[in-house]
Amino acid sequence: MTDRITRRAVFFIGGYDPKTAESFFGRLGKEIARFDKVWGVSTSISPVELSPDGEVGRAAIRTSAGNWATETDFSFFVLDRIVLGDFAKPLPKRLWKYLVMFGDYVASGTLFRLFAASWRFGLYMLYPFFMLFVFAAAGTFVGRWLIQTGMPGALPLGAAAGLILFFGLLATLGRRWSITHLMDLWSFSRDYLRGRRPDADAQLRRCGDLVAAQAVQFDYDEILLVGHSTGGALILDVAGYALAADRLLARRKARVCVLTLGSTALKIGLHPAAGAFRRKVQTLVDDGRIDWVEIQCLTDVINFYKTDPVALMELSPRRAGENLPFPLVRQVRMRDMLEDATYKRIKRNFFRVHYQYIFGNTKRYFYDFFMICCGPLPLRVRAEKSFVGAGLSEESTI
Repeated sequence: MTDRITRRAVFFIGGYDPKTAESFFGRLGKEIARFDKVWGVSTSISPVELSPDGEVGRAAIRTSAGNWATETDFSFFVLDRIVLGDFAKPLPKRLWKYLVMFGDYVASGTLFRLFAASWRFGLYMLYPFFMLFVFAAAGTFVGRWLIQTGMPGALPLGAAAGLILFFGLLATLGRRWSITHLMDLWSFSRDYLRGRRPDADAQLRRCGDLVAAQAVQFDYDEILLVGHSTGGALILDVAGYALAADRLLARRKARVCVLTLGSTALKIGLHPAAGAFRRKVQTLVDDGRIDWVEIQCLTDVINFYKTDPVALMELSPRRAGENLPFPLVRQVRMRDMLEDATYKRIKRNFFRVHYQYIFGNTKRYFYDFFMICCGPLPLRVRAEKSFVGAGLSEESTI
C-alpha cells in the first residue's frame, strides 16, 4: 500500500436531510476555505456535475502544499427525493407512523437497548415524543377549559379546539424545532430496517454499483465510503452492495475504507427485525480487507460514544491479525479542534455540534474531515498512527 495518496475517491452520504448537491458542495467550498487557512494548503474545486437521475453530485478537488498534491473525486449521494417525499405526506399520517414506530421500539425492547448503549442518545430519541406530549397537554388544557364553560355545544367545540391547537403547534413549532423532521427520521428508520423502503434500498444498491464500477474504471490509491449520522448506517449498506457487485472490490489497487462519523447505525442494528442489515455488515467483517474507522465524540449527543457497533450487534468479530480491528473506534474532542470562541458558540447547539465532524476545524487537530478526504495520508495510516495521539501539525509540508 502506498504511503502517499495522489488520487482518491470519496463517496459521501449524509443524514436524513433534504440537501441538494448544489447546496452541499456550496457549503463544502466554504468549509474548505477554512481548511486551507488553518493548514496552509491550496485547494481548488471543479463545478458540480449532477448525474442524469439526480442521485449523485460530483466534483473534483485538488489540494496541494509543500511537496505533495492530492486529487479527490468527491461524490455526494443525494437523498432529497426520499426525504422530501416523506415530508410531503399529510401531517396526521406522519404522526401515526411515528407513534407506530415508537410503540414498535418499546415493544421490541430496542428503546431499552439504545439507552443501555448510550443514555444520552436515548434521551435524544425521546425528544420528539416528549414534545408531542407537551403539545397534547396544551390541547387538552384548552379543550377542557372550553368544555367546563358549559356553553351550548361545549363538548364538540372543546374537542375540536384541542385538536386544532395540537396540530397547529405540531405544524408550526414542530417544524421550527425539528420535531416533525425527527418524527419522519424515526419512521423512516423503522421502515428501512424492516425492508419496507424499496425506494431507499434501490437507491443504495445503485450507489453500491457506482462504487464498484469506479473502483474498476479509475486508478485510485484509496476509496473512502463516508457516512455521517444516519448515513453511518446507510453507507454500510452501500459498502455491502458494492462488495456484492464486485467480490474483488477490496483486492484491487485502491484500499477501501468505510468511515462513519457521529454514526447512529445502532438505532438500526439493535432492532431485532434488522437481521438483513446485520448480515450485510457481517459480509464486510468477513471480507477481511475492507477497513472501517468509526469516529465518536462525547460532546455530540447524537452518536453512540465509546461503543463497538459490531460487538453490540453481536456479530462475529474479524479474525485476529486481519488488518485493522473492524471497526477501529476513535474518540475526538471538539474542544480541541475549535477555537475557544467557536466552541463556546456551538457547544449547546446539539445539531450544530453533530455537524462539526464534516465542517472545517478552526485549529489543527489530528481529526480533520478535509485532511482525511483531501490530504496525502491514507486513512489506514491515520487510524493506525495519527489517531492514537500523534500530532499532525506539520502535515501541510509532508
